[in-house]
Amino acid sequence: SLVLCLLSFSTIPSLAHTEEPIDVLEKTVSLGIAILKDPQYLMASKKVEQQELLCDTASQVFDFKEFSRRVLAFTWQRLTREEREEFVEVFSEFLCKYYIPRVQERYKDEKVIYVSQRFVGKRMASVKVNVIWKGKAVPVEVRMLKRKSTWKVYDIIILGVSGVMNYRAQFQALFRNDTPSQVIARIRDRIKEEERRG
Repeated sequence: SLVLCLLSFSTIPSLAHTEEPIDVLEKTVSLGIAILKDPQYLMASKKVEQQELLCDTASQVFDFKEFSRRVLAFTWQRLTREEREEFVEVFSEFLCKYYIPRVQERYKDEKVIYVSQRFVGKRMASVKVNVIWKGKAVPVEVRMLKRKSTWKVYDIIILGVSGVMNYRAQFQALFRNDTPSQVIARIRDRIKEEERRG
């Protein structure tokens, strides 16, 4: 979960046409780590403010809508436009509320080594990095797509496990028995649990 969040931070609203996906990722990870290491957020009273900043910056580079669409797969087509919008809104809020506090707790100056990038057509790319975690290199693949003039993350594969596929299995099970509104209500309940945890 730490790696997922480290690769989801950015304060860059737009990027030049010539910027490579691997460059975008390197800048965004560096900015996210800078927020985590900023001494003004060491006090417990500032942790919520730091969490909100990290969530806001994550939303600028992580394509929550594309992630949600791929997670739901064929179920996405069954939802109305309003249900899709509500799902993306609550799911993205849950991801922020779940992962970012855990990053705040566990970040220990981990390093990221940028290995390579590979383009899949003109608008998709795969960037491979190693995260040095407790002295060991953890392989991570970051899948990105081009949105207008910038690159956005839509999936992260850690040790061969895809975030999209992991959540897809969970939501397929939920949608077998629940309506879209019931699934969304479940996510809202999880958000409340995370808020109580904080």
